[in-house]
Amino acid sequence: MARIDQILLAHLQITDHELVRRKELLNFTADDDLLLRNCKQYIEEEIDNIIAQYCQTQTRFDEMAQLLSDAEVARKLHAAQRRYVLGLFGGCTGLKYVANRFRIGLIHRRLGVAPQIYLTALKTLKDTVANALERRIPDSDRFARTSQALDKLLYFDIILVFDTFYRSLASEVEAAKTSAEEYAARLELQVAEHTQQLEEKVVQLERALTTVKRLEGVIPICGVCKKIRNDKESWQQLEQFISEHSQALFSHGLCPECYEKQMRAISELQEEKEGETQQ
Repeated sequence: MARIDQILLAHLQITDHELVRRKELLNFTADDDLLLRNCKQYIEEEIDNIIAQYCQTQTRFDEMAQLLSDAEVARKLHAAQRRYVLGLFGGCTGLKYVANRFRIGLIHRRLGVAPQIYLTALKTLKDTVANALERRIPDSDRFARTSQALDKLLYFDIILVFDTFYRSLASEVEAAKTSAEEYAARLELQVAEHTQQLEEKVVQLERALTTVKRLEGVIPICGVCKKIRNDKESWQQLEQFISEHSQALFSHGLCPECYEKQMRAISELQEEKEGETQQ
């Protein structure tokens, strides 16, 4: 058995024991297997007619008609269907057979064939094969038992194909869920980072606001001494009031006019002292 088949069987948890259990549930026995194997020659002789009739009926479905319109795709599907029908009568329903059915499920999933289309196609195939067997098996009892054996094996195949189909779908859903969770985690991390940055900005702004002091409104000031009346109805030096209500600091000096005025006052004072000394 190919390595890929072993991996596929392990992934789907199919063992010899599970295979036996499924056959028992369908009551597919060694006698059923023998009945089908005895028809192998009939099917090999009828296979071309079976596939031609089957493919002709499938063109009534838009999905299948679109697939079969491609010559290369049609050739591959015809070949695959041929192998499938012959496999029903090959007398080998072990793990290798199961792996082949799993691959069929994967192919239908990848091609986008809906389950209802697959089931309808399989019913058509079963009727086509049954008609061929009826022409080749004159014994009605043997034909009835062979037809029942074929039904059991086809049900067995349906379960296997749908196992693959839905496990594949579940894997896609799980992958999409994981991708969404990873995206949500990344988004949450980005939101947390942006929130932290905003909080830091808010803290910085609050700190700035606590240190900012503004002078606004009408400020009562003395027209002579320039003292300012505060909210406690007391008078403060202009420098003290502004320092308490802003970030401004004062550095005292003299403007040119005041400098000249002060120098004249000093000169006059010195002259007065000199006059008093001479007297």
